Amino acid sequence: MKKILMAILATLLIITTLAGCGNSESSDLNKSFGTKAISITPTDVTREKAASNRKIILRVKVKVKNHSKKAMGIGAGNFQLKDDNGKTYDIYGMKSNSLGQEIMPGESIKGNVYFEVPADLERGWVDYSVFLNEEPAAEWLLTFPK
Repeated sequence: MKKILMAILATLLIITTLAGCGNSESSDLNKSFGTKAISITPTDVTREKAASNRKIILRVKVKVKNHSKKAMGIGAGNFQLKDDNGKTYDIYGMKSNSLGQEIMPGESIKGNVYFEVPADLERGWVDYSVFLNEEPAAEWLLTFPK
């Protein structure tokens, strides 16, 4: 009986460990990255219907904190999405509630960044660049809900 109980406990421990490792590698959701002046945390990813059945609108909710001593501007144009094959998707600018505002020193804001992507895309790399056409300052691997 003692051996059976130990075997069950060992199996549960292995399953829990493997499940935890799998989740942490598949998404950087709720992980904060950025620069010394600004940190960005993607907090939610949802799908919305697009005009075409082959595409969807992907909404990434983000929380942005200004750590500097001066006001900073940030907008959805600072973000880009790449798939595993390196294809890039620019922002979808047809939403009125897209991220785009000034953040006062020490304050945080929440906003949305939208991308139009193929309906079968399951994950991608979201990049943040301080200035357009500059190397990304932060990057998150996000899995998309079905």
